[in-house]
Formats: sequence, structure tokens, C-alpha cells
Amino acid sequence: MKRMAAVIATICLVGAVGCVNKPQKKQFQRLAGEFVSPVKITRPLDQQSALIGITINTDKWSPNTEDRVYLVKIEHERDLIQGTNLIPTNILIPPPGSGGGGTVYVQNVPPGRYAAVAFTASEKGFGKVREVTLYLLPTAMVKQTDTTVAAGTVGFMGAYDMGPSTMVLQENSTDDVQLHYFEAFWGKPLTQVMAELQLIGTPAYFPVHTVTLTKSTRDARAEEQFLLTAKRDLEPGWTPLLERRRTATK
Repeated sequence: MKRMAAVIATICLVGAVGCVNKPQKKQFQRLAGEFVSPVKITRPLDQQSALIGITINTDKWSPNTEDRVYLVKIEHERDLIQGTNLIPTNILIPPPGSGGGGTVYVQNVPPGRYAAVAFTASEKGFGKVREVTLYLLPTAMVKQTDTTVAAGTVGFMGAYDMGPSTMVLQENSTDDVQLHYFEAFWGKPLTQVMAELQLIGTPAYFPVHTVTLTKSTRDARAEEQFLLTAKRDLEPGWTPLLERRRTATK
């Protein structure tokens, strides 16, 4: 696959030391899903267990992909746009015939404040290798997903329709928040990565993109659909909590 070859070449060359027999796993690879174990759907740990979910509608999430969202834990106000505590949702595998997109969750999440900052799409490559692409969310969406969840409650971050994506290597492709989270995932500032790439020429494909937001919804109808989807997706142990949320929002 030409795309995978380009990704491998990029990762090797950006490291500045070249590929060796046992290459060190990069921050991006660990966080973006290539080396992160799937977060499995499970039951509540106790009555204090909390749940957060978000719905993403995008053609990047299609059959044969493994997809997830990354949240940031907000301890201080600056963490919304400059956070470092990144939390993966469960992996979603869209079924054949689906139109793209889906709902993902973080279960048994500690009470607190969270926002979504990125999502990934992972396509099967050669053998067990998966081609992981990271999509950095725009500032407006990061702020819109800002959600506080208490113990024993459900948090809904909203439903979001995503538009076109752009490789971060292209000029004016990133806002300040996307630049921060690029560094949080990749382990280096984008300016440094681009300077290193200039030594070899800009690759045709790079596995980090920014993505645009075309529509967002957090109204009662969207939440009702989310709660029905969560009841279908999650362990039955979550049903009483979901029903309490439905009652409270009516």
C-alpha cells in the first residue's frame, strides 16, 4: 500500500535517527490507537460510576475501520485548550452498510470536566498492521464538547457532523488549539516536525490531519437519540442510569 509506505517512511525519517531493528514507539502511535489496547464495553463498577458519550458523523468512520475519540481531562481552565491528560474512548467498528460515524463512550469515568480534542480512524493494512490517522478537532468544537459529569450520572457531549480534512503540513491548516494537541500526541511541535521534513521533502501523505466542523447538536432530540443508542450499545447495568437521565431531561 502506497499510503502505508509513506506513513512508515515519514515516521522513520522524522525521528531524525532513522529506523532501527526495534524502533521506539512514538507518542502518537501509543495514543492514537496503534499500541493502545481497546477500551471494552463493560458494566458500572458501582453506584458512583459515570459515563460520557459523543456522536461523530464522518466519512472517515466507515466499515473496516476501528475508530475512537480522545478526551482531555480539565483540571484547570487552561486545560480546555492546553490539556495533557488524554483519555481514549472505546473503539467503534462501524458495521457493513453503515453510512459513516457512530457513538463512542468513556465508562466509569471519574467525576469532573472533559472535552473532546481529536478522533482517529484505523484501517487494516498488511498483516496485523493498522494505518492510524489522527484528526485534530477545531477550537470551536473542543469548546462545544466541554462537559461536566458528576458521580452516578451520564454526560452527553453532543452530535457533530464533520467536514473535509487537511494534512497538518499544509499552510494555515491548524489553529492554536490544534497545534497544541498535535504536540501532545506526536511528542514534538509541528514546526520542528516540518523543519525535519524539509531535509527530505514534504511527503505525499502524513498521518495527522485537521478536520472541519459543519454542524453540531446538543438539543433534547439529539440527547434522546444518544440515550437510546447507549442503551443498545452498553451493558445492561447502565440502563437504570440512562433511564434516570431520560426522565430528568423530559
